[in-house]
Amino acid sequence: MDALSRRAFAEQLALTVAAPWFLGDIRPEQQPQEPSALAKALAETIRLRYPDRFTPDDLTTLIRSIDSRLRQIERLYQVALTNGDEPDFVYSVYRGAD
Repeated sequence: MDALSRRAFAEQLALTVAAPWFLGDIRPEQQPQEPSALAKALAETIRLRYPDRFTPDDLTTLIRSIDSRLRQIERLYQVALTNGDEPDFVYSVYRGAD
């Protein structure tokens, strides 16, 4: 196997990093999904609470944002944790010397 020179490595690294700008977004276009009924209901409660603060475009953006967060929560719930999984750190309040 040929050894890779530093210059060749740097060139390949630069091309790898720059590829997204040259190739653009190569992922297939996804059809926008219809927001869930829960997202619509939550946005409606916000609209009723603050009727004079949002335009129809703002409400549409708000519905999409809420729906996106709800979908992210569902994906998070799908990750199975075992009993041995622990957090990286445990926060506890310092209450002074005992």
